[in-house]
Amino acid sequence: MTVVWWRREKQTPGGEEESFGVGVQVHVIDDERQGPKGWVGDPTGVIVASASGIAHGAFEVEPLSGRVWTVAFDEPQYRVDGTGPVARANIPEYLLVTAPVADTSEDVGEEAADS
Repeated sequence: MTVVWWRREKQTPGGEEESFGVGVQVHVIDDERQGPKGWVGDPTGVIVASASGIAHGAFEVEPLSGRVWTVAFDEPQYRVDGTGPVARANIPEYLLVTAPVADTSEDVGEEAADS
């Protein structure tokens, strides 16, 4: 009998179509691995810089691994442990999901007017 093992690709929150970079609007997802350093609610913001070049752990209590982005929040945020308000933070990419692209076509305005 031959046993075949299939390797499954690691699932990411938003899939392969996401493209991160400066100026991209993002949502920070909840992840239980953050513990008390997690965020209250569902923070949203804009990526303002790549933080991957910083020394891991230089600005955070826990070392950051993988690609990291500096996110400027839409409004100051608090962490689960009560620290804050925080206007911007270095967030690992695995905790980010890009916001849906707004439909700015003229058809959207016309449909709303017809309703």
